[in-house]
Amino acid sequence: MVVAITKSKVPKVLCLIGSIFLLVMAIFHGSGFNYVRSTINESNAEEFLKEIVPVLFAHPSIHLIGLAAFGMLCLFLKQEAAKILMLLSFIVLTDAFLAFYLGGILPGVLLMIPTFSFAIGSFYLKWDYIDEHAILHD
Repeated sequence: MVVAITKSKVPKVLCLIGSIFLLVMAIFHGSGFNYVRSTINESNAEEFLKEIVPVLFAHPSIHLIGLAAFGMLCLFLKQEAAKILMLLSFIVLTDAFLAFYLGGILPGVLLMIPTFSFAIGSFYLKWDYIDEHAILHD
Protein backbone atom coordinates (compact mmCIF):
# COMPACT_ATOMS: atom_id res chain seq x y z
CA MET A 1 0.00 0.00 0.00
CA VAL A 2 1.43 3.37 -1.03
CA VAL A 3 0.81 6.23 1.35
CA ALA A 4 0.99 9.79 0.05
CA ILE A 5 2.87 11.94 2.52
CA THR A 6 2.17 15.64 2.36
CA LYS A 7 4.68 17.92 3.96
CA SER A 8 3.30 20.65 6.10
CA LYS A 9 3.98 24.22 5.03
CA VAL A 10 3.76 25.40 8.62
CA PRO A 11 7.54 25.25 9.26
CA LYS A 12 8.27 27.36 6.18
CA VAL A 13 5.68 29.96 7.15
CA LEU A 14 7.10 30.08 10.68
CA CYS A 15 10.65 30.47 9.30
CA LEU A 16 9.45 33.31 7.14
CA ILE A 17 7.64 35.03 10.03
CA GLY A 18 10.65 34.72 12.34
CA SER A 19 13.08 35.95 9.70
CA ILE A 20 10.91 38.91 8.73
CA PHE A 21 10.57 39.95 12.37
CA LEU A 22 14.35 39.81 12.76
CA LEU A 23 14.89 41.85 9.59
CA VAL A 24 12.37 44.49 10.66
CA MET A 25 13.99 44.73 14.08
CA ALA A 26 17.44 45.06 12.46
CA ILE A 27 16.22 47.89 10.23
CA PHE A 28 14.50 49.62 13.14
CA HIS A 29 17.59 49.32 15.35
CA GLY A 30 19.91 50.40 12.53
CA SER A 31 17.80 53.49 11.88
CA GLY A 32 19.16 54.98 15.12
CA PHE A 33 22.79 54.76 13.99
CA ASN A 34 23.08 58.40 12.82
CA TYR A 35 21.43 59.65 16.01
CA VAL A 36 23.82 57.69 18.22
CA ARG A 37 26.83 58.76 16.17
CA SER A 38 25.91 62.45 16.27
CA THR A 39 25.04 62.31 19.99
CA ILE A 40 28.32 60.69 20.98
CA ASN A 41 30.32 63.04 18.73
CA GLU A 42 28.68 66.09 20.37
CA SER A 43 29.42 64.79 23.85
CA ASN A 44 32.59 65.38 25.81
CA ALA A 45 33.47 61.67 25.75
CA GLU A 46 36.97 60.51 24.94
CA GLU A 47 37.92 60.05 21.28
CA PHE A 48 38.09 56.29 21.71
CA LEU A 49 34.43 56.20 22.78
CA LYS A 50 33.45 58.49 19.93
CA GLU A 51 34.92 55.95 17.51
CA ILE A 52 33.76 52.73 19.13
CA VAL A 53 30.19 53.49 20.31
CA PRO A 54 28.67 53.78 16.81
CA VAL A 55 30.31 50.51 15.80
CA LEU A 56 29.03 48.80 18.94
CA PHE A 57 25.57 50.21 18.26
CA ALA A 58 25.59 48.83 14.69
CA HIS A 59 26.61 45.35 15.81
CA PRO A 60 23.15 44.17 17.03
CA SER A 61 21.62 45.15 13.69
CA ILE A 62 24.21 43.13 11.80
CA HIS A 63 23.69 40.27 14.26
CA LEU A 64 19.93 40.26 13.63
CA ILE A 65 20.43 40.32 9.86
CA GLY A 66 22.73 37.31 10.13
CA LEU A 67 20.19 35.39 12.21
CA ALA A 68 17.46 36.27 9.71
CA ALA A 69 19.68 34.96 6.90
CA PHE A 70 19.97 31.59 8.66
CA GLY A 71 16.20 31.57 9.08
CA MET A 72 15.79 32.19 5.35
CA LEU A 73 18.31 29.43 4.61
CA CYS A 74 16.05 27.00 6.46
CA LEU A 75 13.35 27.65 3.87
CA PHE A 76 15.49 25.72 1.37
CA LEU A 77 16.56 22.89 3.64
CA LYS A 78 14.59 19.79 4.47
CA GLN A 79 14.81 17.78 7.68
CA GLU A 80 18.22 19.21 8.64
CA ALA A 81 16.54 22.62 9.05
CA ALA A 82 15.08 21.43 12.38
CA LYS A 83 18.50 21.54 14.07
CA ILE A 84 19.31 24.99 12.70
CA LEU A 85 15.89 26.32 13.71
CA MET A 86 16.30 25.04 17.26
CA LEU A 87 19.74 26.64 17.51
CA LEU A 88 18.32 29.89 16.12
CA SER A 89 15.53 29.85 18.67
CA PHE A 90 18.07 29.51 21.51
CA ILE A 91 20.23 32.33 20.15
CA VAL A 92 17.27 34.67 19.69
CA LEU A 93 15.97 33.69 23.14
CA THR A 94 19.34 34.73 24.58
CA ASP A 95 19.04 38.05 22.74
CA ALA A 96 15.55 38.49 24.19
CA PHE A 97 16.83 37.86 27.72
CA LEU A 98 19.61 40.39 27.16
CA ALA A 99 17.04 42.92 25.95
CA PHE A 100 14.96 42.35 29.07
CA TYR A 101 18.10 42.66 31.21
CA LEU A 102 18.88 46.04 29.61
CA GLY A 103 15.34 47.23 30.29
CA GLY A 104 14.07 46.86 26.73
CA ILE A 105 10.66 45.34 27.34
CA LEU A 106 9.35 45.92 23.80
CA PRO A 107 12.45 44.55 22.01
CA GLY A 108 12.47 41.57 24.38
CA VAL A 109 8.83 40.78 23.66
CA LEU A 110 9.32 41.27 19.92
CA LEU A 111 12.32 38.92 19.97
CA MET A 112 10.15 36.25 21.57
CA ILE A 113 8.06 36.07 18.37
CA PRO A 114 10.92 34.74 16.20
CA THR A 115 12.05 32.58 19.13
CA PHE A 116 8.71 30.79 19.24
CA SER A 117 8.40 30.77 15.43
CA PHE A 118 11.73 29.01 15.00
CA ALA A 119 11.14 26.60 17.90
CA ILE A 120 7.65 25.60 16.75
CA GLY A 121 8.90 25.26 13.16
CA SER A 122 11.65 22.94 14.39
CA PHE A 123 9.15 20.79 16.28
CA TYR A 124 6.87 20.60 13.23
CA LEU A 125 9.79 19.39 11.10
CA LYS A 126 10.68 16.74 13.69
CA TRP A 127 7.05 15.59 13.92
CA ASP A 128 6.80 15.34 10.12
CA TYR A 129 9.99 13.27 10.10
CA ILE A 130 8.73 10.96 12.87
CA ASP A 131 5.34 10.59 11.19
CA GLU A 132 6.97 9.87 7.84
CA HIS A 133 9.17 7.14 9.27
CA ALA A 134 6.32 5.65 11.30
CA ILE A 135 4.16 5.40 8.16
CA LEU A 136 6.96 3.96 6.01
CA HIS A 137 7.97 1.34 8.57
CA ASP A 138 4.47 0.14 9.51
